[in-house]
Amino acid sequence: MSAQYDLNLQDYLRILRRRWKVVAGSCVALGLLTLILTPHTGPVYEAGARVKWSRTDSVTGLFLEAFTWSPGDDLATQAQIITSKPIALKAAQRLGRIPMSATIEGVLADRKLSSDLDAMLATYTAKPIDNTSLIEIKSACPTADEAIQVVNAVMQEYIVRHTFERNRQSIEAREFVERQVAEVEARLRAAEERLTRFKEANVGASMPDAKEIQFFQDEAGQTEARLAALQHLTDLLDHPGDPGSSPELLLVDLSEEGLAGLRQELAKLEDRKRQLLAFQKSDAPEVKSIEDQIDTLTERLRRETHTALDLARARKRELDSKLARFPRAEQTLLGLQREVQVNAEAYEMLMRKHQEALIKEADKVQELTVVEEATAAVPRHVPGRILRSLVGVVVGLLVGLVAAFLAETLDTSIGSIEDVEQYLGLSVIGVVPHIDPDATRREILQRNPTLASDPSLEGLGALVTQFAPQSPAAEAYRALRTNIEFSRIGKAGRTFLFTSASPSEGKSTTVANLGVAMAQMGMKTLVWDCDLRSPALNRIFGVPREPGFTHVVLGMNRLDDVLHRFSEVFLGRIDMRSMLTSAGLENLCILSAGALPPNPSELLASPLFSDFIVEVASRFDVILIDAPPILPVTDAVILSTRVDGVVLVYQLGRIGRAVLKRAKSHLDNVHAAIRGIVLNDVKAEVSTYSPEMQYIYHRYEARPRDGAPPPPEASAAGVEAKAAGGER
Repeated sequence: MSAQYDLNLQDYLRILRRRWKVVAGSCVALGLLTLILTPHTGPVYEAGARVKWSRTDSVTGLFLEAFTWSPGDDLATQAQIITSKPIALKAAQRLGRIPMSATIEGVLADRKLSSDLDAMLATYTAKPIDNTSLIEIKSACPTADEAIQVVNAVMQEYIVRHTFERNRQSIEAREFVERQVAEVEARLRAAEERLTRFKEANVGASMPDAKEIQFFQDEAGQTEARLAALQHLTDLLDHPGDPGSSPELLLVDLSEEGLAGLRQELAKLEDRKRQLLAFQKSDAPEVKSIEDQIDTLTERLRRETHTALDLARARKRELDSKLARFPRAEQTLLGLQREVQVNAEAYEMLMRKHQEALIKEADKVQELTVVEEATAAVPRHVPGRILRSLVGVVVGLLVGLVAAFLAETLDTSIGSIEDVEQYLGLSVIGVVPHIDPDATRREILQRNPTLASDPSLEGLGALVTQFAPQSPAAEAYRALRTNIEFSRIGKAGRTFLFTSASPSEGKSTTVANLGVAMAQMGMKTLVWDCDLRSPALNRIFGVPREPGFTHVVLGMNRLDDVLHRFSEVFLGRIDMRSMLTSAGLENLCILSAGALPPNPSELLASPLFSDFIVEVASRFDVILIDAPPILPVTDAVILSTRVDGVVLVYQLGRIGRAVLKRAKSHLDNVHAAIRGIVLNDVKAEVSTYSPEMQYIYHRYEARPRDGAPPPPEASAAGVEAKAAGGER
């Protein structure tokens, strides 16, 4: 589990310094994008109108509403209807922007008309006023007159459409009755014409008894009319559509009170369903409940209608059998008279229904009232391009900050000293700033130009403790030396293993410089290259790799034959007096790796290695071992069980925290004595060697009073005296 840290102001500033390009890029990008995409806008005028909505329901609707629940806001629903495309289309047609003959389907299919409709929708808005039953419609247009016209047109079209929807059933019923009146009137005239022609052609036809004729004629007419009505009602109920949605259902004239009551109740349920669909979706719970009631009531009405139809047909067959006893002329006469009577009764019934429909249509349900019309428009301030660009810059700043901190959060590397200590649970015993080998080599060549062709010059640039002793890096290695010496207090230990999680993190450079620092302190020091896969100490010190450690441990050479004294290595090729100091160099010995074996891990785990490490420990005060990295090979883990202490070298930001944690867990598994961790190549933002610290170092450099650089002899003597006195 990763550790949690409390960020302070310095941490936030450090993150911003590291991610400033993200923040700056976000600000510039959004600012320019806003400036480019923001169109040039002229003056805008705003007009408004208000409409009051008073909901009106029948008794049946109120009863059903008491047992239903609507999750939506009715006023908000009406506001959405006002801003819908059908209302905008009618308003645009009223204003002459879209042809009157255009339909909503045709407008959506035409690109230009669809663009005009979208422009119309963009000019106005509608929203309910809180804690009231009012809806406010506002329009913003380039001119005041246009804003007023748009608001009033939208308001009028909304009122017309809403009123039509609320009175749709009565309007459709009136139109249907008018069509039926014309049809029945034509049938009545045709039946009367046929009866007249028959009487003229059959003047001498005998007539039965008047009472009997009257009885059969009346009952036959009533039965046939009832049979026609029941058949019509049956056809409507058996139609695959919604029966209650048709106005014909209410116009079927039947004497049965049960059927008439069922039809009225079904019509009320359909009316309630239509009202709910104006505000809710078809799958809403209330709509589903109404549909279930309609289905149940429709099935019951269908059963009772079929039963009544069967009874009417049986009665008709009985009357037909009785009428068959009369002569054919009399039967034809009775049939024509009955046809005239049926059509006359149907015509009278339809005329009554027509009057009722006219009365019902005249009594319209009016739920909307104009509270305030748009009569004037006021200018509205619109932000310009510059202001919007500034807003874009501010938004870009916020987005950039979020992106910067998000990138810092997703960064799996460890970026500060506190991160290392809290995450690994190890003390940071050394912080080494960035080393510039080229600068050190230039310093060497300036003091001794004869080394320009020396092949060992490449490695000498890393030995800052010897050739750049006043640099912050050299002071860092001395601080590491001090921390290691303090860690030895109260503990027996001479052998220290230096390793890292991955290759190229600076452990060889650390071992070389620390070895020089230890030797300058007067301790007999051995720098041992135990990396039998990719040795590097021989290149840094400029000594041959063979013979070396492997030759000694395998009995091919003696230890004294393969050791290289640091002072002897350079005395033959470098005038040490031209360097800053040569004090203590005789205390430093280098043991190179030797021949690289095919099985390094087996060699390091053998008893020969155990005997060898006991031998060298008896001859030196401190032994610094350069080992391979932990994760690629197992050599360092094996060596960690044979030494007195292990020091991890970590280059900040090079690998992820999980990789470093895994390397430490390998050492913990074998119970290695980890003395601490060294942070290598630390930049100024996380290093304790800030510009202020470098100023302090420069203040304490050895310089004469006149500011001239000291002569080589004076510098060397001074440092030697310091090493002989204060460094011991």
